[in-house]
Amino acid sequence: MKNGTEKYIETVNYLAKLYDYCNAKLFGGELVRPVITVQRDERNKTNGWWSVKKVWKENDKDEGEHELNMTAQQLNRPINQIAAIMIHEMCHQYASVQNMQDTSRAGNYHNKLFKTIAEKHGLTVECVQTIGWSHTELTDETAALIAEFVKNNPEGVIYRLPVMKGQCVKTSSTRKYVCPVCGNSVRATKEVRIMCVDCNELMQEE
Repeated sequence: MKNGTEKYIETVNYLAKLYDYCNAKLFGGELVRPVITVQRDERNKTNGWWSVKKVWKENDKDEGEHELNMTAQQLNRPINQIAAIMIHEMCHQYASVQNMQDTSRAGNYHNKLFKTIAEKHGLTVECVQTIGWSHTELTDETAALIAEFVKNNPEGVIYRLPVMKGQCVKTSSTRKYVCPVCGNSVRATKEVRIMCVDCNELMQEE
């Protein structure tokens, strides 16, 4: 039985195969595979992202690599939707390497150039009022290509559960000091030396 890490690695490898396949079939193989990651979105809203900057480095002298992320919570979807997310981000990559401005408003609003790029690379595009031409799905022709991919590469993807409120633990800057004799306690925001007056004992940090 595979452990969690092995399943995770299989997921990334599967997504890398999907990337290479879509690159060959839809982009003529002209894109260079970036670092493909599976990370969570704290707000459970983002399907994925493309990093315009080269954010992955081996050392200080390394030029670095771009990142294409598939959001961990969004992998709990049918393969066609996963593929649509992948191709969507690849369209951002295509625009990036061609020095095309396909978004605005800190990358949130997808303009008509993105629509044109996406429609040329196997996606249908609809406009969403607040974020532009951002809703993408596979065309029938692309869906047939993905069906062929799945036939030769059975799905091997795990996903993450959504981030729940309060799940991210915040570390506290306060300390609790307790009298070793009577148990009286106080809290402080920094390291202190404090005595229990009742017992004349130095209180100890819990």
